[in-house]
Amino acid sequence: MKTLNRFALIVRPAGPFIEWAAQAFGEPETKIRKELAEMEPTIYLLPESQAADIDDPGSLKAHWRAIFKQELDGWCTDKSTWPKSISESLFRAWFKLELVTVLYDHGKEPLKLEE
Repeated sequence: MKTLNRFALIVRPAGPFIEWAAQAFGEPETKIRKELAEMEPTIYLLPESQAADIDDPGSLKAHWRAIFKQELDGWCTDKSTWPKSISESLFRAWFKLELVTVLYDHGKEPLKLEE
């Protein structure tokens, strides 16, 4: 068993994201909530050197913007529906974040990276 030199950031949509998605698709929030409940959360692997207190503003400085855009794009590619201005505080309001600092690799085959 090998330990990975990464930490995992689990990202789950929160209330403001659900409100945005409902408005973007003209759907009731209850429908969006149901869809999200049936989906797995997104997990991002980030450099171990940047594992920090997830509640510390600025701890995701190098990554929050890309993650925010990835999450928005995963739901709606029409960027005109996205918030006009995004910030780390908006990111933290729109998503529930969970940090996992120890990851074990039980696989025997090498990790594969896809672009």
